[in-house]
Amino acid sequence: MDVLETRSLGFGASMKSFTRLESGGSSPQQHQPLFQAFGEKKEGSPRRLAASFTRKRDVTELYDARPEPLLPSSPSAYGATVIIKPRRKRLQTQRRREQCRNNQARYRTRQREFIHELQERVEQLREEVQNLSVKRHTLCYGVQTKNNIWHVVVEYFRLFRYGYLAPMSEPNPSNLRDQEWFLRSAMSPDIVIGEQSGVDALIEQWRRYSTYFGNLNFQLKGMEEQPFGALVATASFSFTITETSLRHVFPHLLATSGAEDTGFGTEHTMLWTRLLGRRLDCRCSLRFQWDDSAGRVTQLDWKMDLLTTLLRVLGNLEDVNRVLKKALITSDNLVNDLPTNIE
Repeated sequence: MDVLETRSLGFGASMKSFTRLESGGSSPQQHQPLFQAFGEKKEGSPRRLAASFTRKRDVTELYDARPEPLLPSSPSAYGATVIIKPRRKRLQTQRRREQCRNNQARYRTRQREFIHELQERVEQLREEVQNLSVKRHTLCYGVQTKNNIWHVVVEYFRLFRYGYLAPMSEPNPSNLRDQEWFLRSAMSPDIVIGEQSGVDALIEQWRRYSTYFGNLNFQLKGMEEQPFGALVATASFSFTITETSLRHVFPHLLATSGAEDTGFGTEHTMLWTRLLGRRLDCRCSLRFQWDDSAGRVTQLDWKMDLLTTLLRVLGNLEDVNRVLKKALITSDNLVNDLPTNIE
């Protein structure tokens, strides 16, 4: 191969041109100089192809050109075979349903037995509490009340200072309250109370007073021993007249106008208005008759000066007479039952 040296007129520098013999012995093919080749924009010229190598590529092209990370090969790539067994379904056959029914029956039986055991345990605890309560009351009132009328009177005023504390719900007959237990242990079963008798009658009178009147306060002032085993206690008994008091103790004051004669009902209405909400403070005395052989109280007499207290409130005896004339309270200060013919 021969090398021919040529000189360019425009640049002044010598350029070399290369000749190549074609295969087959043809005449040599001479290539153009490099500057001239870049200057021309022919098909396949270096200048035409240079832009594809020198242009700036976008970021997205660079991101796509990154090599992909190697992912773990699947088990099949290593020739391993994983067989996933289908989940077995339990067939709801007749035998299976029978087993479920038996299991549920056994569970319900265990629950019933557990509840029954709890109920028996609760009953045992109630009996134990009741026995302990009886022992407590025996220690408190069983020995000290015997042959000691002074202690009986003091304890009577202490327990009933604010009246009879009735329970909110129906009491259990086996549950003995302090007030009832004291009365049944310190009072004779056939104790005489005015025209009535019995411990139940005494409890009923305390219940009526505590229900019909408001804010009871029963306070001991003094005690005096008398012959034949009697003891007289002086006290103050204060209470508030409420609407319940007027309806159950003084129901005649609620009579309408013209009930008996002209203007009588109006006067009763005025008395009803004057008494409602008034606080009465009465002086009273109680006589306890003691039986040494039985160690209990056999008779209880209660006197209360209600007339003097009403006279201070109403101001004249005529109005006091109208209030007490048909009142449902006896001379022994016992509250009678409400008549059924009262309107």
